[in-house]
Amino acid sequence: MKDQFKDGSVVVDNAIGFWIHRVYQASRNDMYREFRAHGEDITPEQWAVLIRLWERDGRPQSELSEATFRDAPTMSRILDVLVARGLLERRQDAADGRVRNIHLTRQGRALEQKLVPLVEAIVARMVEGIDERALATTRTTLRKMFANLTE
Repeated sequence: MKDQFKDGSVVVDNAIGFWIHRVYQASRNDMYREFRAHGEDITPEQWAVLIRLWERDGRPQSELSEATFRDAPTMSRILDVLVARGLLERRQDAADGRVRNIHLTRQGRALEQKLVPLVEAIVARMVEGIDERALATTRTTLRKMFANLTE
């Protein structure tokens, strides 16, 4: 992607960050639109929290912040909404009373069966016509780029 610079200027249509952002925005918009079309007012940010809890329920709020790349105040606002909607609950940690662990409610758990197929369909559409090897290379490359920026 070194062709994204020419004569001291940026060639936007060749900029990797531009395309990463466009794909992210397009998938985010599709996700939100699909959720709403199926009666669920779940934002992509809330989705990120839910999928981390579906992976492992009962995580501390600070761990959810790290796992979803959200700062503490933003995570607190996201959780407040999900708790108010009855999808999550905060419980005091048995070992450390200062820590609040976040747990899915029955309603929050049930959303997995409804929302995951919608996202599977979005991803299937997004990767249509792209072979598995190219997708694996893309994933490896993006992980390396992330590591380069965070290490």
